Amino acid sequence: MYRLGHRLTTTLCFLACLGIALHSSAQDSTENDDELIPPVAIYKIDPTHPAELYSRGVEGEAIIIASVDVFGSVVDPVVDRASHDEFGLAALLAASEWIFEPATKNGVPQAVRVKIPFSFKIAFEHKLNVEMGREVFRELDLPVTPSFELDQAPMPKFVPAFDEFYPEDFINTGKSAAVSVEFIVNPDGNVINPRIVSISTPGFEEAALRAIAHIQYQTIRVEGQPVYVSIMMPIQFSP
Repeated sequence: MYRLGHRLTTTLCFLACLGIALHSSAQDSTENDDELIPPVAIYKIDPTHPAELYSRGVEGEAIIIASVDVFGSVVDPVVDRASHDEFGLAALLAASEWIFEPATKNGVPQAVRVKIPFSFKIAFEHKLNVEMGREVFRELDLPVTPSFELDQAPMPKFVPAFDEFYPEDFINTGKSAAVSVEFIVNPDGNVINPRIVSISTPGFEEAALRAIAHIQYQTIRVEGQPVYVSIMMPIQFSP
């Protein structure tokens, strides 16, 4: 009797545990089946940077809230927030053209509300043009004379303190950088089309280009005629 009772008790325990396991497995399966799979954008339109803000070098962002219906179309988009009203409008127009793979639940398409973020960035070259109030970067289809071909090396009439352009992100890091920059001096004595030739510490590129753009020269002449001259210059940034 003892052995039979022991076996019966063991069997009942096993069946109870099996039942719990099966119930748990079924519950997990149900929970997985009920999981909402969010929509995925399959066609995107980038917003147009508002012309007036672009001309001023203004960057920003906007967030659009909209419904994505069971067909994947964007419905009733509204501006949640925007750093400028113009960014909100541009983002609204772009978001309305997006197409999604709709959200699904148990394999059935579902309409859901989504947030669509947009970022309005501007290339550094354009931002520097705006900052300087002139075309620092421009297409140039004219002869350029290397400075080493001149009888005398060009001497700038103004050179800024390069450390004034030290990157804010590196303040208190103790980092320094040696940068070699090539640029062209135009007949007005302004620096155009600067480019990094070498740099010891990544992250100082924009600072170097910005600093170099502020250098000014007297008009450089060859045989009495103003010319474009290419120059190589090393600069140093210290904390």
